[in-house]
Amino acid sequence: MEILGTTRLIALLGDPVAHSLSPAMHNPAFEHYGLDFAYVPLRVPAENLKIALDAIRIFNFRGANVTLPHKQAVIPHLDDVTEISRVIGAVNTILNEGGRLVGTTTDPEGFLECFREKGHSFIGQSVAIIGNGGSARTIAYALLMQDRPSRVILVGRDVEKSKRLAAEIAERLDLGGGSGALPAPEAVTFAQYPGIRKEIQVVVNTTPVGMHPNIDASPLNATDLEPGQIVYDIVYAPERTRLIKDAESRGLLTVGGLGMLVHQGRSSFEFWTGIKPDAGMFYESAREKLARGIGEPRAR
Repeated sequence: MEILGTTRLIALLGDPVAHSLSPAMHNPAFEHYGLDFAYVPLRVPAENLKIALDAIRIFNFRGANVTLPHKQAVIPHLDDVTEISRVIGAVNTILNEGGRLVGTTTDPEGFLECFREKGHSFIGQSVAIIGNGGSARTIAYALLMQDRPSRVILVGRDVEKSKRLAAEIAERLDLGGGSGALPAPEAVTFAQYPGIRKEIQVVVNTTPVGMHPNIDASPLNATDLEPGQIVYDIVYAPERTRLIKDAESRGLLTVGGLGMLVHQGRSSFEFWTGIKPDAGMFYESAREKLARGIGEPRAR
């Protein structure tokens, strides 16, 4: 890749960003499609976030990705956000339109497209979401805004936090109101989960448990996995987590997190360029980077 005076930059804004796989996916794709763009990770402490966004305007960056811890904090500094970001309250992608910064989130599409790519659907399914943090929040919204699950249950250690998240989602989306309406999310503790696990059809891990270097950890015991379930772990380093291995050993269908990274990245690429890049190219680039050294699963 040749950097010229005409090259438009796209930043990754977060803290940390050093091990992100995104440059390894986007830069080869820019070159493949003949685009004069370059993708650069920029570590931005929280107190410098507004300054970084001002710099994107001043230096005419084409846009940015946003990762932890800035996905919510970035919104007040933007000129506009898409409807999905307004509802969810998070942004992971920014487009610079002549100094006007527009934010959106491609995480919901990435999450859903990864599942669909494997031939699965959340429609009519009872889904347990393990965790109650930012990823759980986005995924719960994605399910209830874009698919029609029969049930969404948040499983976490801090059940009060889970209840607050469930109540927020129900209020914003006006859920559980009557016949034909989507159900409001529920909240249970890990201790309560064994009592309902037989009712669950899809298990989604949104926690960092099991990611490198703690690859022998799992958010659930193998005995908490039931026959016929689909297990989806959004951790992608390692690509086959302990949870995924436990599920496969019990004959269950599984979905790993690398696809979510790939498909949210493809959607960001399209937001900046109008081109939806080949998924195989992104998978190949991400796996090559992982093979050279473990990427940071939380730095998109």
